Amino acid sequence: MNQKKKQNPFWHLAGPLLGYWVIQLVAEIIVSMLVMLPYAAKYLSLVMNHASEMNYTDVVNKYYMETMQPGLELVLKYATEINGVTALFTLILTVSLFRLDRKKEKQAGIPQRQKVSARNYVWLILMGAAGSIGVTCLSVLAQLAMNSNSYQQSVQSTYAAPIFVQVVVVGIIIPVAEEMMFRGVLYRRYRETKGFYYAALWSSVFFSVTHLTMIQTVYAFLLGILLCYVYEKYGSVKAAIGLHICLNTGSILFTEVGLFRWLAGDLMRMGLAIILSAFFCSVLFVMIQKTGDPVMEKKTSRENDEL
Repeated sequence: MNQKKKQNPFWHLAGPLLGYWVIQLVAEIIVSMLVMLPYAAKYLSLVMNHASEMNYTDVVNKYYMETMQPGLELVLKYATEINGVTALFTLILTVSLFRLDRKKEKQAGIPQRQKVSARNYVWLILMGAAGSIGVTCLSVLAQLAMNSNSYQQSVQSTYAAPIFVQVVVVGIIIPVAEEMMFRGVLYRRYRETKGFYYAALWSSVFFSVTHLTMIQTVYAFLLGILLCYVYEKYGSVKAAIGLHICLNTGSILFTEVGLFRWLAGDLMRMGLAIILSAFFCSVLFVMIQKTGDPVMEKKTSRENDEL
């Protein structure tokens, strides 16, 4: 009698995350190299043609600044677009794993949880709008207090892209890619055996370390916990994706219309904005709590007979 091969617990949990990071790294390198390719070809041509005219080191240094430097600046200029492309590549992995996990659950006869009604998603939209104001104001104050140059450079790189690109990449593509990995796959797999608190903690830790600056790391960890709770409460990864999109898009649009520039002109205004944002988010959190936990779908009589 053939027995099914047991899956390795380590690779079941760590494999998707390692694959996600490898895909990100390789995709970013490939896309950056494609951008740099015309400049690199010109650079090599100049070095080969002028190597006999002067010291080889002088030739390399001279033409590097003339040809390669503009290419590097172009990569930095289109950093947001490159991040969007790399995020799309990760979806190939995460969507496949997500569907595979749900298929295995159905084959194993595990009841699927019913989703909450669509009208309850209004609370997520409102929380995303209010939260984006408070979080951005807090990030600005933290940056001023810590004098974080890395955070400032990260923000400048993101908001240097056209508004349409910001909304599509930072507002939509990246939240979808991150949620499919850290909530749709990683949290869900931890949740199978370890329970909500363990799953929320570790998926949020891994989510936070993917952000480079201290301010973003702390924010990502706290956001990760909230998104896990939303996923748990609504019974669908769409809820976590929706809230993440609203937070990111709200921050982009409010920045574009000059709201944060106006708030930053007066610390009292900024402080009041943070307090009001926290108050509205607290009220909305209570409303989300009252939505009720999703219940398991009842098995049909035929499924019960088969089991």
